[in-house]
This record gives sequence, structure tokens and C-alpha cells, in this order.
Amino acid sequence: MSKAIAYIRASTNAQDVKNQRHEISEFGHRVGLRINEFVEVTVSSRHSSRKRRIEELQVRLQPDDTLLVTELSRLGRSTGEVILLINQLVAYGVVVFIIKQNLRLGADTQDMTAKVMV
Repeated sequence: MSKAIAYIRASTNAQDVKNQRHEISEFGHRVGLRINEFVEVTVSSRHSSRKRRIEELQVRLQPDDTLLVTELSRLGRSTGEVILLINQLVAYGVVVFIIKQNLRLGADTQDMTAKVMV
């Protein structure tokens, strides 16, 4: 059975994960998507993917699962890192929603605009 996992990352303790959680929850409600789990971390993007719990996400996500993030910058520290991660997830069969950029990326996504935006 497929599941939806939300990834929330704040860079510092001064930032709040509550806003991201609320934004993702509201999005899920609007599109009729039940979010099964929230993965939250407060750590700078300069830390390793392990500390940012990206490796954990990659292990937990299965084909046909959905990953939700508020914006691309939550997934990595550089454009190359984010593109590599999204390409890996999509190739594995995961659908990725990036809410603020209004992007849905998945194996069935033929929207060139979405791909260019990433």
C-alpha cells in the first residue's frame, strides 16, 4: 500500500517547523492526500544527508509512494544535489510534490515545464 511522507527541514532552531507542517497538511487536505508520516529535522543543509535524514527518506520511500516538501531548498544545499535526489526518487517510482513551486514530479509526469523549473 502506498504512503505519503512529508519532509520538513528547518536550518536553525530560530526557524519553526510548524509553518511547514501546516502548509503541507493544508495541501494534503486540498488535494485529498492523507499524509502518513512527517519526517522533521532541524539542521543546516551543510550537514550530511544522513544528518538531514535524506538517506532515511530514501530507505523508507517505496515505488508509488509520495514525498511532499514545501520547497526545493528543503531537500538539499545545491541545485545539483536536489536534482540528483529528485531524479533518483522519480526513477524509483516515487511522486514528489514541491508545494511552493507548484510542482508534481513522477515517472508519469511529462510536464517539461515542471522538469525545467527544478
